[in-house]
Amino acid sequence: MISKDVKNILLKRSDELKINPSYFFTQNIPQDYTEVDETTILISEIDSIYSGRASDISTTKDSRIEIQIFYRGDTIPDITESIINQELEKNRFYQYDSYPDVDPVTGFLTRTMKYEKTEVI
Repeated sequence: MISKDVKNILLKRSDELKINPSYFFTQNIPQDYTEVDETTILISEIDSIYSGRASDISTTKDSRIEIQIFYRGDTIPDITESIINQELEKNRFYQYDSYPDVDPVTGFLTRTMKYEKTEVI
């Protein structure tokens, strides 16, 4: 699953991101972690589609993921997002969408970043 691959990529930089490795999740965040005081990252697979047809055979696979960052504590958004983007680009994931949001209940900042990667198969 591509979301686990991305999680492993980002875990290598968890010290620089200043995010506890225990707060990186794929697909969903366990209920116990929904109201914590540390920055949490959720990585979800959006889709994986075979494409690039040649002679009726797919030649590439397009994968898209979504990273949601739930900011808490002393995590600095600009630095965090820059490190994530640089690391994913090194691994041929390219951002195609990004937007901030503020949780209406807690007032905390969140950021959703979407990436895609095309692999030759």
